[in-house]
Amino acid sequence: MSDGGKNAFRLSILSGILLIISGTHGSVGVYGVILAVLMLLVKNVLLLSILRVVALILILLASLGGVSVIFGGSLIRKSRIRLGKFVIGIGSGMSTPGLILTLLTVFVTWNLPAVVAEHGIMGWTGMIVSLVARTKAK
Repeated sequence: MSDGGKNAFRLSILSGILLIISGTHGSVGVYGVILAVLMLLVKNVLLLSILRVVALILILLASLGGVSVIFGGSLIRKSRIRLGKFVIGIGSGMSTPGLILTLLTVFVTWNLPAVVAEHGIMGWTGMIVSLVARTKAK
């Protein structure tokens, strides 16, 4: 394993612990909204069932928060880098849907202090460390 992979693993453990302590987890609501939209758009019952299972797996990973981040770090350690980075992003809430939701919340409410206070210093630190862990993984 490369030094980047070792560092990513260590950072994911630190991030996961911070997220667990702070109670921060991924954006579960985003996947619920995506699931509701899919139910309106997709008429094929089999395809809808498969998409529902995928969405529920994403919701589970997001709700586990720090545990998912640590699991993602262990995937990176086992050279499953792309999957590990994905799991870290989902668990920390700092994947693309999570970032879009956070930025949207800031722009709609114009209340940055409330958005920051929602996760607390440990939560934001954990999310930022998870971003660093994802970038270190190569």
